[in-house]
Amino acid sequence: MGLMSYIGKQFHKPTGFGGRLATFVMNRQNWRQYAGTEAVLALGVADSVLDIGFGNGYMLHRLASRYNCRFYGIDISPDMLEAATKRNKKYIEAGRMSLSLGSAEQTGLADESIKKVYSVNTVYFWSSLDAGLTEIWRILRPDGVFVNTVYSKAMLDGLPVTKSGYAKYEIDELLAAGARNGFSVKAMSIVEGRSYCIVCKKI
Repeated sequence: MGLMSYIGKQFHKPTGFGGRLATFVMNRQNWRQYAGTEAVLALGVADSVLDIGFGNGYMLHRLASRYNCRFYGIDISPDMLEAATKRNKKYIEAGRMSLSLGSAEQTGLADESIKKVYSVNTVYFWSSLDAGLTEIWRILRPDGVFVNTVYSKAMLDGLPVTKSGYAKYEIDELLAAGARNGFSVKAMSIVEGRSYCIVCKKI
């Protein structure tokens, strides 16, 4: 396996030392996306919030330290579940956060149980875009919101680690997918031409 392929796989499913290094890098290079996602979520105290693909739990910790919401998180990596659990121990012990293994396509959550869902740079790795959106629609409450934060296809095409294993979408493709799965959709620019929040409201 080549180095770029290895790094790309670690961004998909962080494991071991390589996974710890990959999530360290992600937490720093994605700071604009984290800030943009937080602003769009506009969290309130009564919100139940799901993070899809929480990695080492950095974003969950950031939000839980600022908002008195009920947080949930799912990730496909057992190593990241362990890391995120350690990082967010006090919120878990206080009953404010629950973390588990899962995916966008299989969250394990009840119908209409979540008010707001977000995911940062995971849609490239979903096994099915439509299956993931269908599952998110199912668990969202009426008028609930999914914030899908992504890099543009043009941005990803310029990165050597994305040559394989990444499903790259044009922004219009993500908007169309949201619409056909029952959402009202809009795109909000974080950095024009590079990163966006695809905001999907359940209708």
